[in-house]
Amino acid sequence: MDRPRAVLAARQAVRAVLTTVPAGSRMIVACSGGSDSLALALALAAEAPRAAIIPSLLTVDHGILPGSAGRAEQLVERMSQYLPSRSVRIDAGGEDGPEGSARAARYRALAEEARRLGDPSRGPALVLLGHTMDDQAETVLMGLGRGSGPRSIAGMRPVGLLPGTEDVPAARPLLGLTREDLQQACRQWGEQWWDDPSNRAEGPWRTASGEPLRRAAIRDYALPELSTALGQDVREPLARTAELLREDLDYLDKVAEEALEDCRDGDELLLEALRGQPVPVRTRVVRLWLLEQRARAGELTSTHVRGVTRLLEAETGKGIDVPGLRVSRTRHSLKRAVE
Repeated sequence: MDRPRAVLAARQAVRAVLTTVPAGSRMIVACSGGSDSLALALALAAEAPRAAIIPSLLTVDHGILPGSAGRAEQLVERMSQYLPSRSVRIDAGGEDGPEGSARAARYRALAEEARRLGDPSRGPALVLLGHTMDDQAETVLMGLGRGSGPRSIAGMRPVGLLPGTEDVPAARPLLGLTREDLQQACRQWGEQWWDDPSNRAEGPWRTASGEPLRRAAIRDYALPELSTALGQDVREPLARTAELLREDLDYLDKVAEEALEDCRDGDELLLEALRGQPVPVRTRVVRLWLLEQRARAGELTSTHVRGVTRLLEAETGKGIDVPGLRVSRTRHSLKRAVE
């Protein structure tokens, strides 16, 4: 994509999101200074006046790499000519490794900013995230490697909630554009991005065993090798596959929500009604019911759901533990065991 078209594509992608919110809405762009989020911020600044949107920029200083505070200050000073900008310092420590812990802390900071800038009538401000087609392809391959079911390879949603929240809206306008597209757009705007060494496989962040971080390894090794082996750039096909799969899964989820009403008797699930459902719907009904019974969503896996589903053919009185509760089988139903 040539440079003028790259700028236009970035602006059009952001414009499509702006048309979905009322005038006067507030939006926050999460900007690290990399090419993806920098192009997103510049596109938002260019499109916001026409749509009567109130934009702002937040950059998060993880405090991990040397000079991070200075880079954050420079980015804020540079971007303030385009839209109101500020930085926050976070503690990126945690038990999920450097990548996961930093991501969780970053989302917490963005959520706090969205709530601070929101208002009671509209709720938190909408957060724009700079994920690209590259990120989507990486996410699909990571999910495929986990082998945890079709939802894990359905990729990131263009619109939804900010990860880790139940109230902060988020959008990813750039999922249809590649990282090269956005670098071209930055050049056309005359702005230089920062290449974070933490995003590279040979960067400073490593796993506990000293291996490259998984996403960085997929970015630098797996995607290029797969493209070479197949004789084509696989990013767009992977992203398109995720979109098609997501549409199918959303439909099945809707069917399962309706089926749950037919399968329940109070707080119990009726065995015969469950048996009458197709397997993809049945497992979704069981999962929805488990979540209603206060199973811990972040720990509930497909293995747990399959284990509960197998109780349909088990003996009366059998049970199974899942995160947050125990499920037992009666003669006619599944129920939460009395603790």
